[in-house]
Amino acid sequence: MRKGILLGTMVLVMLLVVACGGSSKPAPVMDEPVPAGADGAQTVNLNFNTTDIAPAKVTVKAGQKVLFVVKNTDPKEDHNVVSQDLGIKEILVVPGQTARRLWTPTAKPGSYNVGCTIHPDIRMTIVVE
Repeated sequence: MRKGILLGTMVLVMLLVVACGGSSKPAPVMDEPVPAGADGAQTVNLNFNTTDIAPAKVTVKAGQKVLFVVKNTDPKEDHNVVSQDLGIKEILVVPGQTARRLWTPTAKPGSYNVGCTIHPDIRMTIVVE
């Protein structure tokens, strides 16, 4: 009987440890530092709220480095900035986070759509001159 209780207790403890072990993902840095190589880059500040991204349109120079400073003021939802046409890999921001990423625009002038893949109705335009 004692062995059964001991065994049951050990199984219960092991299940609790596994269930309460938390995520294996590290917590995001809430205010990322400016990345190396940002000297001379054009700074583009983007701000997500619950319904949109501001500004809705930005202009950058072709081939010139851009430092994106992306802030998420939405208290509940994650957001991201992505553009396959411009080669902008996902910049994910959790509520309250500010992310900073370097990017060099295409040399091809034009107007390009950029969006949040989490919320497809949140869009903006980047004009490359």
